[in-house]
Amino acid sequence: MPNLESRYQHAVSVARRTLVFSLLACCLASAGAVPLEGPSTSDAVNASSPAPVQHSFQRRYKANAYIMFLSMTIFSRSGVGFGFAGTDEHSHGPQQTFSLRFLSGSTPERAHGLNRFGFIQENVEQSNRATVNADYFGLMTASGEESFSDAKAALDAKTGDRVAFVAARAVIDQEKTRYSVRHMLLPSSYRGSNADQLLQQVQAEFATPAGGQSDKTEPLNGQATGTFLNSVRQAILSDGDHYRSRIVFNGKTFQFNADKRADSKTGAELRKVGLTLAPESVTLLNGSLRNEKTNEVSNFRLWFERGSENFLPLRFEFKPKSYLRLVFDGEPVPSLTSKLELGK
Repeated sequence: MPNLESRYQHAVSVARRTLVFSLLACCLASAGAVPLEGPSTSDAVNASSPAPVQHSFQRRYKANAYIMFLSMTIFSRSGVGFGFAGTDEHSHGPQQTFSLRFLSGSTPERAHGLNRFGFIQENVEQSNRATVNADYFGLMTASGEESFSDAKAALDAKTGDRVAFVAARAVIDQEKTRYSVRHMLLPSSYRGSNADQLLQQVQAEFATPAGGQSDKTEPLNGQATGTFLNSVRQAILSDGDHYRSRIVFNGKTFQFNADKRADSKTGAELRKVGLTLAPESVTLLNGSLRNEKTNEVSNFRLWFERGSENFLPLRFEFKPKSYLRLVFDGEPVPSLTSKLELGK
């Protein structure tokens, strides 16, 4: 058996060639989401109710990759991928609807030619802050790399004209979830820049019946159950330092847990790069998902500015593979950068 030093040297050598992506919703390790059926907010308007309120926020990210060996970083590379998060919120009295989106992918020229891509969108309807129904749609590149050897094989393999994708969509109400998962081969030319065309093609695939891939239904046993992105949103906006909920994804249920604490040290880092003017308000959220059936736990971390109107994370990180840690930092906000320059 090789000694520790030789194993380490081998890992370093592989790491220099290994930047493998499985990007999406950090812990669910499969497809993301666009709607099967839109939220069914009532068109009835009470004349005495408050006027509708609308908010829209977005943030763009750049990804850095860190190769791990025995919990140590042995190789890193910046700019290996991109991310985008957006939200549209509409409130009318006690009725609220949310549309939440997350898109991420690799930058092939910075990731040894690897082209990985993922997208998820959730639509949620709430009444008096309780979820009435929701839907999601998403897809991601299908990649099964679990080890250094798998990653090396993926790098050595020549990219063909078509790439395997897995896609999913679902509708969730208070009683059940109805979902469908599709596996498909799509052109390898898709990038973040033409993602809208990819999404349209995938939605068209769902519109065509496929043998053996019909919708499935799972009961939720009368328990309040939500979606992943909206649970992250609620955890960020909750008043307390602890948040708990239950979510469902492709028929599987998970316990969602989040704990928050102030992190002014990271806040100072984010201030230097133009992401915040209030480092003392930067908060770390440690999140986890536990599969209720297998008890498997996945963890992630994100940082946000408490009290900011734009609640979207300034930074988030997760480990899609045991040897790979991905950190997404928000792109500097020009208006904040100008204020920081004036304050020097």
